[in-house]
Amino acid sequence: MVQISNRIQKPKKTAHELVEMLRDEKGVCFELMSEEEAESYLRRKNNYLRTASYRKNYDKHLTGDNKGKYINLDFACLTELSSLDMYFRSYILPMCIDIEHAIKVKVVSAIEENPNEDGYSICEEFLEENAYIKTSIEEKADSIFTGELIDKYFNLCYVFTRTKDGRDYIRTHILSCDCPVWVLVEIVGFNSLIKFIDFYNRKYPNSISIDPKILNPVRSLRNACAHNNCLLNNMRFRNTHPSPAISSYVKSIPTIAKEERKKKLTCRPLFEFTCLMYLYKTVVTENVRNRRLKELRNFVDTRLVEHIGYFASNQVISTSFDYIKKVVDNLV
Repeated sequence: MVQISNRIQKPKKTAHELVEMLRDEKGVCFELMSEEEAESYLRRKNNYLRTASYRKNYDKHLTGDNKGKYINLDFACLTELSSLDMYFRSYILPMCIDIEHAIKVKVVSAIEENPNEDGYSICEEFLEENAYIKTSIEEKADSIFTGELIDKYFNLCYVFTRTKDGRDYIRTHILSCDCPVWVLVEIVGFNSLIKFIDFYNRKYPNSISIDPKILNPVRSLRNACAHNNCLLNNMRFRNTHPSPAISSYVKSIPTIAKEERKKKLTCRPLFEFTCLMYLYKTVVTENVRNRRLKELRNFVDTRLVEHIGYFASNQVISTSFDYIKKVVDNLV
């Protein structure tokens, strides 16, 4: 089977050519935003790949002269979704970071209150079981942010290593660990922190009562926001299977009906957002929680629905925004 390359199928196009393609091939209209404004937008504000990705929230004509073209999709709808996505990420990223901080506090407190642990031995055991995490610490030894801590709490040496192509380089190697848990949590990433909680709960069952099945979606959401990935570019129903705790949590929200709960929790971005809201309610301190939720509530009540009329004919988008509002309203 001969495969045509992307270089041939998807050659470089100017903003003018991209607008023509959207109009003629994709069926995108330019009533709310003119073609000239759309060209300027693609030149100055956002690239085509990100902007056009939001079209996945729209259906296509299946038959007739317009087969394969999008239904009721104006270019302004794409730019509005892109803007809303940017604002949404800006509000929920700090909330993800708040949760990560709160979890670190819980981990340290659990060990401080455990008379069988001195805070050091548990770190040695953990790194012995998870060699790849030790490697990740070695790779951070030269970091301006963590290097000083690593140098202080680990016995390091430098090893000359030769690559397959014959190049030599110096690699940091950990000889031994003299690191307490209150330092370790500041060095490792979110994923390693979750691994540590699982490790600790296996040794001391139910000591840190946070479900990794809820933590991992929040970590995924945090990473997506931190890397500026689009969140709202596909709000269609997917095959995500929520944990019983999250299903039960949403079930307790009186404004969300059973079918709405089932459908929206299969959408990965909405599921991860729901996990964030659930954890935020349970682990973050009250003062921080109230301030962040006030900011998020203001966004949901104002900017999110400022141009809601754009999406009046699109049930995927309008019902997803409505779901977000119901979840936020339940916490505020």
